[in-house]
Amino acid sequence: MAIAIVSATAVLAAAVITGVVVLSGDDDGGDAGAGGDSSPSPSEEPTAEEEGPDLGPDDPRQGIAQIPDPVVAPDWQVQTLENRHIAFDVPAEDWTIGSEGMYVGYEDPEAEEPADDEEWAPPELYVSMAGAAIFMDGWCPESETGASWRATAGTKGAQGATGTEEAAYNEAGAWAWAAYDPDREGTIEVTDAVPFESDHGIVGHTATATVTGVPEDPDEPCGSPGGGKVITVSYQDLSNDMATWVLVMDTGYEGEPSQETIDQILSSLRPFPVEE
Repeated sequence: MAIAIVSATAVLAAAVITGVVVLSGDDDGGDAGAGGDSSPSPSEEPTAEEEGPDLGPDDPRQGIAQIPDPVVAPDWQVQTLENRHIAFDVPAEDWTIGSEGMYVGYEDPEAEEPADDEEWAPPELYVSMAGAAIFMDGWCPESETGASWRATAGTKGAQGATGTEEAAYNEAGAWAWAAYDPDREGTIEVTDAVPFESDHGIVGHTATATVTGVPEDPDEPCGSPGGGKVITVSYQDLSNDMATWVLVMDTGYEGEPSQETIDQILSSLRPFPVEE
């Protein structure tokens, strides 16, 4: 499967090098539970703020909230996504913090090819998240897509769901299917969504999807030997819009994040920026 990454920066050259398109749009990336085969894909997209004048970090017009300190431990890193009003911590070791405009998602391989005159047509993403933090970035140099990682966490909109319970359940299943079993060859189990409250003010529902029994592809050196897991937390942000935080992770390999680490990441979820 192909990983799609789009970055919300003006680095067109970098996007070309990695074979990634630069596009503009939102992070909703398709409806959870929709049909059709999909494949993963990385992308970076320009935002309205970045299309304006280049404002320095001390310019009061630039409107970027200050990155908060980590709450788990001083040596952890903080990932934020201002438009979804969320921040969370990840460990310093083996984790990479992306820009808020980094979108990670899974393409639909059945989408129509762009017309010849659409040089930078965006991929059709089945699911996508923004503000991504990545674990073991580049662990597999043999990746045909030029991108590989063992886990990624980010946030997306949850428009269309009737509530956080439905959103958490649907997104867990959709991401598990898109990331690990688009051909429906294995077993995907999704827990019922249950109430969630972090230690720092994010309230909603959480669900977990596990993927097992997917046949190994001998031609794919970057697979996940033990399948995969997806954890979602759906919540209402500070604008009363629904959003979903997503953790997608390989399982069954040496160095897999422990349950304690996962619980610490989940407990760190918090509103951002904090209202005065």
